[in-house]
Order: sequence, then C-alpha cells, then structure tokens
Amino acid sequence: MASVEEKTESATPKRLREARSKGNVAKSQDFNTAMILLFGMLIVYYLGGSMLSCMKDIMVSQLGNIFYETFDTASLQTLIIDISSKNVKGTLPVLGGIMIIGLISSFTQVGVNFSPKALIPNFKKFNPITGIKNLVSKRSLVKLAMSLVKISIMGGVAYFSIRKDLDPLMELVSMRVEGIFHSASSLIFAMTLKITIILLILSLLDFLYQRWQHAKDQKMTKTEVKQESKQSEGDPLIKSRIKSAQREMSNKRMMNAIPEADVVVTNPTHYAVALKYKAETMNAPTVIAKGVDYLALKIIEIAKKSGVPTVEDKILARMLYSTVEIDQEIPPKLFQAVAKVLSYVYQLRNMIGR
Repeated sequence: MASVEEKTESATPKRLREARSKGNVAKSQDFNTAMILLFGMLIVYYLGGSMLSCMKDIMVSQLGNIFYETFDTASLQTLIIDISSKNVKGTLPVLGGIMIIGLISSFTQVGVNFSPKALIPNFKKFNPITGIKNLVSKRSLVKLAMSLVKISIMGGVAYFSIRKDLDPLMELVSMRVEGIFHSASSLIFAMTLKITIILLILSLLDFLYQRWQHAKDQKMTKTEVKQESKQSEGDPLIKSRIKSAQREMSNKRMMNAIPEADVVVTNPTHYAVALKYKAETMNAPTVIAKGVDYLALKIIEIAKKSGVPTVEDKILARMLYSTVEIDQEIPPKLFQAVAKVLSYVYQLRNMIGR
C-alpha cells in the first residue's frame, strides 16, 4: 500500500485565499471574549450609573402612577413608548459599545472577510463517527488542556482575591443598601478586572497557537503544489507546444516579409538582419526579420531569391540582432552605420538601373 505523502510545503497564496473564502481563518474566540469582557466591564463601570438612573426613573415613573383613572389603548401605547425610549436611552450606549468592541476584536484578527460559503450547512459534521474521532483527536486534547489551565488560573485569581478582601466582605452586613452596592461592585470590579486581564494574555497566546495551527493545516504536499502550478500557469507541455506554434507562425510571417526588405546585413553566415526603410511612412529604418545560424542562412537564401541585396558587416549585424526587435525601428546610435549601408545599396541600385 502506497504511503500517504506528507504535507511539507507552505500553503500557496491561492490555497490561503480559497480557505479564507470558506471562512477558514486563524481566529481565537477567547480573544473576542476577553476583549468584550474587558471593555464591556469598563463601559458598564463608567456608563452603568446612567443606565441605573434610567431604570430608576422608569420604576419611579411607573410605580408613582400605578393607578390610572382611564386606562385605554392610547394610555397603553404611551406607556410602552415611554418605557421603551427610556430603556433604549439607558442600555444603547452600553450594548452598542460592547457590539463595537466585538466587531473591532474580530477585525483585528481576520480583517474584513464576508464568506457566504461558511453559511452553507456541512452535513458531514453530523457524522457521529467523525465526531467521536474529533473528540479524541490531538487538537481536542490541546483545547481541553488549555481550558483546564485557564480555569485553574482564573479560579486561583478569584480565590486569592476573595481571600484578600474577606474582611471588607464581612463588613457588608453592617452597611446600608447603597453602601453594600457600592462596596460589592468595587470588589467585583477589581476581581473581574484581574481575571479579564489574565484571560486577555492567555487569549493572545491562544491566537498565536491558532495561527500556527492554521498554517500547519493549510500545508500542501509537493504533488499538490505542482498540480496547482499546472492549473494556474498551464501544463508545461501544452505551454511549450503553444510557444512552438507561435514561434513557427512568427517565423513564417517574418520570411514572407523578407522580399520587401531594402537590404540584409550579414555576419556573414551566423547572423542576418533584414532592414526596410520608407521615408514617407517611417521615422527610421525598421528590422523586419532577423535570425542566427540556420535561420540566418534561410533569410540570406530568400533574400537572394528575391533580389534583395546583402551586405556583410559583422559588428553592425550583431548589434542589430541583439538590440533591435522585429518590427522595431533602429536606435539613434545605429543611424550612421545603417545610413552608410543603405547609401551603398541605393548607389548600387542606381548603377544597375543605368
């Protein structure tokens, strides 16, 4: 039986994009929880007074008018609107602030990622066999160990905080209601703040672990990397055939253009460059064909059959071949050398014409 190929290669950008589109990203739920607890607690601490004041106003207003002389639909509607508006006024800053903190904490981890595919139900998750395997997997054991560590640390902090503040707690029995509320809220706030900060530190460690685990899960085998490369860039064999066909077509067009050339500069057999110049339509002489070795001989052969003059200039032929592409005008630095060749060709044509 063939062994399973190990995933040793880092995930490609395409693989990561596909995982992200499915909602598969590195994210720590503990980080969101810790951020919401921390900032939610601070919001409640600073804005809780206004919320309680609104609740007090509602109770005073309603208990003060518990009996209505006339209680009809209009009175009920007014009562509901009054209670609702006061509740919204008291709770909206707190609940809105907590919601914003939750969105910010998610954004800091994964950014903006709308994934419709994550909303599609995956019925494979309902497979009991798969569920049992996940329960005893290495990842589940790691999660269990981390949960036990978090519970132990937070429980220890809570225990020592209560033990430290045991005397102030005992004094609550001798206080009035306002004093009990103020002292108890201060003690609870201090203890919760300590637990939340520790939870935040642990959640940061969990986030780093989730990123490492995600990178490990997305690793690919060498075969997968090669297969993806073929899919994105095309099969090398097919690409080679396409390039070969394109090269043949280009050479065919080039050979058909040689009879229109004014001159072919050679070196004498290794390089051949065909030049064409029409003063009415061109700013400078243009290379319409070029080749080396076998292709150079073919260009020279067609030029001779077509009556196109050939001029041997080793240096110029090499420079034209290496610096000028087909259907490209020659650079200014070669104007003088090409002008001499064309001048010679034109003089030769005039002599033959005479």
